[in-house]
Amino acid sequence: MKFSLIVLVAVLTAGAGAGLAGWQPTGTGVGSVGSKTMPGPGATPTASVSSHNVTVSWTASTFAGGGAVPSYVVKRYDAVLGTAQTVAAGCGGLVSATSCVEAGVPTGTWKYSITPAAGTWRGTEGAQSSTVVVTV
Repeated sequence: MKFSLIVLVAVLTAGAGAGLAGWQPTGTGVGSVGSKTMPGPGATPTASVSSHNVTVSWTASTFAGGGAVPSYVVKRYDAVLGTAQTVAAGCGGLVSATSCVEAGVPTGTWKYSITPAAGTWRGTEGAQSSTVVVTV
């Protein structure tokens, strides 16, 4: 019995920490990876007012090496205080076009900026637009 216990302990100890793994690829071909570089700052937008709706337009950004940036983040700033504001419907979130209409903009003086975006990846925010004034 004593000999059996020693052999069992020796077998278990010898196997501790050892593991086997492997795989067999089933496909053929060459693998590759590509990357893109986000462009510099977004374009300086133009903005025009109609009542409490502001149309913001800008030129498209392209990745270094080619290809259009798929979307943009539009930001609105208080032109007097310089503080960022919540962007209303039409220009909020990711915008996939090169213009948008922010509806229901409050009375005030505003500036807009554009940041290129691809999914959660962001480029550099561009220069702010000229001031637009929304009146009562």
